[in-house]
Amino acid sequence: MNKSWYETKPAANELGLTERQLRELRKQGILQKGTHYRFKNPTSAKPNYLWNVRAIALVLEGDPHAT
Repeated sequence: MNKSWYETKPAANELGLTERQLRELRKQGILQKGTHYRFKNPTSAKPNYLWNVRAIALVLEGDPHAT
């Protein structure tokens, strides 16, 4: 991982998840806006996200200080 923020498909691949699993983590509130994901273009009608792969990896590893 050379960078932190990825688009959905590359982020899912880096994390060993499907795109759907990544989106579900967001919907369930496990991933927090600003820390784990952000809008690529906040004014777009259809939201596209950027994902902080390093921060998400910490959550998936069960790091209690990850959020």
